[in-house]
Amino acid sequence: MILELAVIYTTRLDACRDFYRGIGLDLVSERHGSGPEHYAATLADGGVLELYPATARPETGYLRLGLTAPPSGAGFLPPGRHTLTDPDGRTVVLTVGEARPGRVPPEPHTGGRPRPAGAPSRASDGGPVPPEGRTGVTYAEIAEHYGMSARYLSENPRWGRHPGWPAATGKRGRTIEFDPEAIARFFGEHHTREATGLEPSRHYTVVEIAEASGLQPDSIRSDISRGRWPAPDGMDGDRKLWRGETVATHLAGRRIYRNKPK
Repeated sequence: MILELAVIYTTRLDACRDFYRGIGLDLVSERHGSGPEHYAATLADGGVLELYPATARPETGYLRLGLTAPPSGAGFLPPGRHTLTDPDGRTVVLTVGEARPGRVPPEPHTGGRPRPAGAPSRASDGGPVPPEGRTGVTYAEIAEHYGMSARYLSENPRWGRHPGWPAATGKRGRTIEFDPEAIARFFGEHHTREATGLEPSRHYTVVEIAEASGLQPDSIRSDISRGRWPAPDGMDGDRKLWRGETVATHLAGRRIYRNKPK
């Protein structure tokens, strides 16, 4: 069993957002249909932590959270165990890992042939790329591409158990394979937000991109500061500018939860 989703309802949404961002959570602004604007972060195991304003639902009371972060992912906190308190008084126990110089993490095993040197790591349409000599992709390769665990991907009703999930096209040993183009279409239909109304060759500011995509300007600026946004295509004085084509390509691979299972 895995923890798929944890939701905190708060009357101090902005303060809580800043606190959890400060300890390393990559919170992104979201809105589902006519629901309230809120923030969500996808954890390393694929689970999601969300912060919602306490409006129709009451504020979440006392809660003790235990989080683990890599050495570079916890703000300025040193390695070790830290007991913190969020703006609402909840206890957050954060364990920051020790850096191990010289140790290289192993490559994830996917069961397929290794990708040749210099080969692209992502498909041109934003979907996963099969290993050399294969036409299909496995759960492990899809999960690696979209930044989640293979088990979470295969067992979650938003993903592998969604009614619209593509049918398997073959097997690689005991592992089933899927058409990468069908996977890319599924993610495009169910889990991405496209920037509508952006002209491919025109340059846009952060505010203009936010208005077209539905994202918040602060979320885009946060991605820029964390290196999760493409480099600007130009400058207008001290304002950074991006071409519409650059933004659309980037957002095509960005995972946004538009629909949630009831």
